[in-house]
Amino acid sequence: MEYKNHKITEAVCAFRFDPNQNISSDLTFFADYYRLIKLEGFEKKQEIKPFQLNFNINTKEGTQSSEMLPGDTQMVFKTLDDMHAILMGNNYISFHSLNHYPGWDVFSPNIVDKFIEIYFSMGLGKGLQSAQMIFINNFDIEKERTLSDYLVFVPQMKGFGQGDELSHVFQSNYAIKPNKQLSLKTILNIIDDTKKVTLESNCIANNIGNVTDWKELIKDAHDNAKNAFVNIASEYFKQVIN
Repeated sequence: MEYKNHKITEAVCAFRFDPNQNISSDLTFFADYYRLIKLEGFEKKQEIKPFQLNFNINTKEGTQSSEMLPGDTQMVFKTLDDMHAILMGNNYISFHSLNHYPGWDVFSPNIVDKFIEIYFSMGLGKGLQSAQMIFINNFDIEKERTLSDYLVFVPQMKGFGQGDELSHVFQSNYAIKPNKQLSLKTILNIIDDTKKVTLESNCIANNIGNVTDWKELIKDAHDNAKNAFVNIASEYFKQVIN
């Protein structure tokens, strides 16, 4: 994945844990974790209070109503240079590299390994359920080129009539035995006469039987998300970003 001219806007490494084996996170957990990681550079924090919309339908009376309920509180911790972030919620933690992905050999030991061990040291993160790796890529398409010149898995429309592509939204999902789901998403829009593309490669590896080590599981998710990009990138695209 680490091509020298390749723009990875965000790399995300996420873990989900069994709620039955963990105490629900509260503001005390967030404060304790922040205290431990603040000295390591994560000095910025922001509380997120999501909401969920519930619909209630009364079939007998033929009426319906809705109500907005508060969701689980989450906390985002960021470095002062906004190059790394950690999102923490109930039975969930994710690590983010923003706008500068340095490669797995740097991101994994310096961010993921280091700060998930602090999370574990607080007695959190029991019963690993899944690990997830997401790569979000952004690139521009050269004039006279189409998206299919860059990615081999999208429709090739050059031979079907005249006209230029104006927009594109495409998502495909795959099951990879025995324990993974892979999702590929592409969005193309024209901004200031330039074709701009967002490509997301997303792999979730489930911990079947709750026997897999977290490092093994996230490496499995990482390798499959990375290989998906390598496999769908055309030879021309690889030359452009190499």
